[in-house]
Amino acid sequence: MMYALYCHLKGDVEKYHHKLVGEIAKKFGTQITQKENIPAHFTLKGWFGTENIKGIDKIIAAFCRRHKKTPVRVGGFGGFHPKVIYMDVRLSKEAKKTYFELISELRKVEWMSWDKYDAEKRRFHATLAEDCNGNFDAIRQFVKSKERYFNYQFDNITILELVGRHPLLKWKIYKTYSMG
Repeated sequence: MMYALYCHLKGDVEKYHHKLVGEIAKKFGTQITQKENIPAHFTLKGWFGTENIKGIDKIIAAFCRRHKKTPVRVGGFGGFHPKVIYMDVRLSKEAKKTYFELISELRKVEWMSWDKYDAEKRRFHATLAEDCNGNFDAIRQFVKSKERYFNYQFDNITILELVGRHPLLKWKIYKTYSMG
């Protein structure tokens, strides 16, 4: 099974994110993000495979019990040209410390796979559109007038599980752990 670790963005941020994903998909035909039905989030650890999620489950539960929520700022836009448009997520000094402590715990898991964008090279963001179909600049222009900023908290670690069969793959929440 495939999993990923996210911080689920809830409340006003989630509503705003969901609305923008829908507007962009409708106007520009970039429906991958919408079809995958991934909750609003920023990624903590990208995809990894395991047949025994219980070990990671245990690590995340213990980690969240030991850590308090920390501030993050969500807003403004960026992109990975030419394919992805996103809302920027800026971690406070405290949130970065928590994140790197999480990475340190996960690095102890011998079988855990790491790619070039994991850990120290992670660019925190909430994806709005993937595979922009040559509309990258037009989408950037479109979202510019919709810019909003939110004070939020790195307050949870959510394990997402990839379910279904290609081409109908979707991510679903396996479990969410809250921080104090």
